[in-house]
Amino acid sequence: IFTISQIFKMGILEKIDNNNGERSIIPPSARFIMGGTGIPYGEMLRGYTENKVGPISQRGNVMIKYSLEFRMSLSENPTIYALSFFDMGNIWTGFDVMDPFDLKRSAGLGIRVFIPMLGMLGYDIGYGFDATDYDTYINGNNDPHGWEYHLIFGMPF
Repeated sequence: IFTISQIFKMGILEKIDNNNGERSIIPPSARFIMGGTGIPYGEMLRGYTENKVGPISQRGNVMIKYSLEFRMSLSENPTIYALSFFDMGNIWTGFDVMDPFDLKRSAGLGIRVFIPMLGMLGYDIGYGFDATDYDTYINGNNDPHGWEYHLIFGMPF
């Protein structure tokens, strides 16, 4: 059995003016973060370090993410399947600096096993094709991010 899934996500957080001319406040916990498995409350972007895609030292107000996954069932009981994926996405501080062509791309392979009482467990190996802002700031170069390994809990889609 083969399964193909594609997911497109886009999010924009914007302050709202009220009748008094004051602006609403967006708490830091509501802003977007991306990278790795996205645990505990970020967006998954396999092939990159946990929560390190996007602006350095802050979260973003604009997010775009696309994911394509191809799964192949290896066993019905217990449920085991292999997968290949292609992810891309990024986060920006605002709509004015957003560049929809500046997406961090990754591809890789993984495996999932359903274990009763624990749920779905998985292991993914992803290669990040682009340098993140964090990579450039810390390492001082624009080399590809490289290989990352992720332990997955639950179902990404």
